[in-house]
Amino acid sequence: MNLKEIVEFSINSLYHQKLRSFLTVLGIVVGISSVVILVGLVQGLKADVLEQLEDFGPRTIIITPTSTEGGGGGIGAGSSFMPTSGKLFEKDYERVKRLPEIKSITKVISGRTTITFKDESIDAIVFGIEAGLFDDTVPVELESGRFLEETDSGVAGVGADIASGFDEDIKTQSNIYLAGKKFKVVGVLKPTGNSFAPLDNVIFIDFDDARDLFNESLVENEISYIRLTLDEGTDVDAATEEIEDIMMASHRVTEDEKDFGVISPTFINEQFSGVLDLLAIFLGSIASISLIVGGIGISNTMFMSAMERRKEIGTMKAVGATQSQIRNVFLVESSIIGLLGGIMGLLLAALVGITLIYLLELTFIFDPVITVGALVFSMSIGLISGTFPAIEAAKVDPMVALRYE
Repeated sequence: MNLKEIVEFSINSLYHQKLRSFLTVLGIVVGISSVVILVGLVQGLKADVLEQLEDFGPRTIIITPTSTEGGGGGIGAGSSFMPTSGKLFEKDYERVKRLPEIKSITKVISGRTTITFKDESIDAIVFGIEAGLFDDTVPVELESGRFLEETDSGVAGVGADIASGFDEDIKTQSNIYLAGKKFKVVGVLKPTGNSFAPLDNVIFIDFDDARDLFNESLVENEISYIRLTLDEGTDVDAATEEIEDIMMASHRVTEDEKDFGVISPTFINEQFSGVLDLLAIFLGSIASISLIVGGIGISNTMFMSAMERRKEIGTMKAVGATQSQIRNVFLVESSIIGLLGGIMGLLLAALVGITLIYLLELTFIFDPVITVGALVFSMSIGLISGTFPAIEAAKVDPMVALRYE
């Protein structure tokens, strides 16, 4: 028997056991589709994170009053990196400001307070900024009105979620009260939906106004954080290290004693990419368990097939089929099951992925490496699972097999 005859014989055998073959293939389909779908979703999430990181700014650096070595740090309101300890001061800002690679830099005072509008009150985060400098480091887009200017006092710009967070929307020229102090709204920002530059839930006021507003919770010359943008073409990682050296000298601390954090695009990328890559491996490993179960199903099917076809095996041996040819018949059958399961699993994953993209508007990525790897893996599972049953089938004594009923 040549390879073509073995393949034709195997396909014919599987066809005559349609239900059993289908159920065996189904186990591989579930495993392959689960792996591809879960990994595709995680990679889609990773792509979304990296896209938001681009909006954050590829040359933007934030200095926070918390060391990032233990996973802390702060990149702004509403993020998971809110400052929790340590302090920054005006002297830190002045020292970092001297770095020649800096395009623009601003100091910020942030705090949470009560905002009142039309007799309705909610808690909100307030940023006290250096007008004109802040929108150089964080380009803001306005829905209406204008952003803060250097000569402003007693005015505010509000994020999209804050503006729509009351029974009546806040509009330009509206009056709001922050901790009882009156501010006129001069601008409403467009929604961003960006977790790395979270402007939707923030109220912006002048730096000096923020100093007065949060004076009781701040020590002399304290600031909340420093945000800066580097000149185009600057080595961001090298600049980050230089800023860390400046800050350590300013705070008189060593590398192990740092009481501040320097958040750079590289830092955020590494943190989130590492977590998401581990998540992909973890979910992929869990989904792979179903592939192992599918492989056991293939082994069971091949054993049952060998038992039921002992007389057929004896006949094949009686007419001259060798042990290797008998073995190859069963190996090809199990490989076909694995291959069919892989192809159908990929088709199911593609269908689910398209549904997620167009109906739920989720980001789903078909990784060519994962796709090809899943196909090869499914065929390998079939081949490996069918190896032992094939060897056992090839050992059948033809005289005994021909007497088998």
